[in-house]
Amino acid sequence: GYLGGVSLPFSYAEYHAVEQALKETNAKVQFKAVWVGDFNDPAKARQAADAMIADGVDFIMGSLNLGIVGLTESVKSSGGKTLITVKYTDKSATAPNNIVTSVLYDFTPPLKEMVTKIRNGERKGYYEMGMGKGISIQLPLKNAPPELSKEIAKIVEDIKSGQIKVAEDATPVK
Repeated sequence: GYLGGVSLPFSYAEYHAVEQALKETNAKVQFKAVWVGDFNDPAKARQAADAMIADGVDFIMGSLNLGIVGLTESVKSSGGKTLITVKYTDKSATAPNNIVTSVLYDFTPPLKEMVTKIRNGERKGYYEMGMGKGISIQLPLKNAPPELSKEIAKIVEDIKSGQIKVAEDATPVK
């Protein structure tokens, strides 16, 4: 499952990227998404996560800010059977038996590049963050088979090199 905050193009793109990966790997899983309407509401995130878990969702990708507190509380109370990923920073201490990994954001490289460009006279531009450009996956994975960390590291390298192309699909999810 995918648990998002606000229905925005970037979160649709995250959802569609997972759909692409599932299709390309012929994964036999059901994938559903829920947007709670707020990135920072732990109560709404908790309610949505509880409902997802009650529906049999056993892995939830959290795309939330403060709402992640509700997600982690939900999975901790689920008896340890539901695993999650989180974003932005390492939050593994919040649900050590449930978090598999964190998608880590490091804004230092983009900020350094932008400041350098501004100092050199550029007054407009765009910096796209991505794997190896401010975003990484925390490895080794936790609560997962050790060999999966190697597979994920290879996928990340293939994305960075362009061998795997993630479609930029920000169309609304129905």
